[in-house]
Amino acid sequence: MGSLLAAELLKTRKRWMPYVLFLVMLAGVSMLIWLGGYLEWRSQDEFEFQTGALHTFAMPWSLQALLDSGQFWGAVLIGILTASVVATEHNWGTVRQALIRGQTRSQYLATKLTGLGLVSAAVLLAALAVGIGFSVLATDLAGRPITLDVPGGPSVPEVGLMILRAGFGILPYGLLAFFLTVVSRSTAVGAAGVLVYVIGEAITIAIFKDIGGLVGDSRSLFIGHNVNALVAANRIGFGDYNSLAFRERPDAADLPDVNTAALVIAIYCVILLATTFAIFQRRDIRA
Repeated sequence: MGSLLAAELLKTRKRWMPYVLFLVMLAGVSMLIWLGGYLEWRSQDEFEFQTGALHTFAMPWSLQALLDSGQFWGAVLIGILTASVVATEHNWGTVRQALIRGQTRSQYLATKLTGLGLVSAAVLLAALAVGIGFSVLATDLAGRPITLDVPGGPSVPEVGLMILRAGFGILPYGLLAFFLTVVSRSTAVGAAGVLVYVIGEAITIAIFKDIGGLVGDSRSLFIGHNVNALVAANRIGFGDYNSLAFRERPDAADLPDVNTAALVIAIYCVILLATTFAIFQRRDIRA
């Protein structure tokens, strides 16, 4: 299994898509910290009252802005990467070749999924590290202290927990892309399907909230509503912040308990995984 995973990582690293997605994420964190945060704050006369812009670029509040935006667009970009890698294997006929050489179908999917997970985590963490570096620099330029010791600020272990929450919020969308691509063998279906779902779900949740009643309560059945609970748990204090995420930032009081939300997301992940493996085990693999 180790040699198969090493070969999978080598193949994925040789593709151009992970590097393109990293550059897109890099552009996103640059816009968030410098345009949506620092320059917006500098453009105002009364700096002390621009908490939205300040909490976008200054440490440690920038962590919530980076993780909020990164979770949303990370889900879309990882969906595109997943669809590209999985569909290409079908189009090139390498799936059949791998199975002929002795890999079981379960081994093939598990190796593919593990390799994608490791590469995706590396891309997202690298972009986050650059964003944190930008935030430290911008905080220093603004003459603010670089510290975690603010009201409601996280400890170092809690920063790790914040990152894990955001990463866990990306997982079901990556698995959705994996499912759609395995079923359709199409990059377009996998990538577009995740993009449409992520944006459409955000719009639907906002509409259901306005309707209220039983319809509003049904938001708890959506992946996105539970992901919002994870994102809301990363809030530092009560100040607002800018975000590149295409969704409303709801109040934590309007969301499920964070542990319940994590359980619901885990259930979705198990269902998507089980369905994907079950379909792949029974389907014909074309040459």
